[in-house]
Amino acid sequence: MAVRFPKHNITRKLLKKINYPLAAPSANISTKISAVSPEDVKDEFGKKIKFVLNGGRSKIGLESTIINLASKPKILRLGGIEIDKLSKVLGLKLRFNDNLKKITYPGQGKIHYSPHIPIRLNIKNPKKGEALILIKKKKKIDKNFFYITKNKNLEEAGKNLYKTLRNIKRKKYKSISVEKIPNKGLGLTINDRLKRASNK
Repeated sequence: MAVRFPKHNITRKLLKKINYPLAAPSANISTKISAVSPEDVKDEFGKKIKFVLNGGRSKIGLESTIINLASKPKILRLGGIEIDKLSKVLGLKLRFNDNLKKITYPGQGKIHYSPHIPIRLNIKNPKKGEALILIKKKKKIDKNFFYITKNKNLEEAGKNLYKTLRNIKRKKYKSISVEKIPNKGLGLTINDRLKRASNK
């Protein structure tokens, strides 16, 4: 069992108006790209839903970090808070283990967060006509370049990841390549999402 404490003022106002617990799953279809804006929700669900509570675009862009505090604290899902920051607050050395065989929490599936387009990771030379996701500005200009950040800012990269994947899918690219992203800080979360998105 878990409880969320939303920061957004609109959600808090909604919760004050109801007198029962509110179940709030992610606004995306299982295995597909997470929604980070009202437009994404409409794109994902179309006419299946009647209303969208517009709270604007997600400030972080990545899912929440999930921590098991039932026994020895451990990270179950990497999220928008870096491991080092959590370790400092708890005074413990936290680790992330994604080798669990039984799915017990959101985002643990082998395939998740996916545009359902082939994705190749740690690529220097993309194939012809392939979308290339970049984190550092290049001198060359190419219509197939998609920047999630231009100066290796991992917070900015995390915020723009899903928006970029959705944009690439909308443009009907057949495949995606991603340049190497540092596997530290929020880069751990970004790489986890891309790894699951690239699985078949």
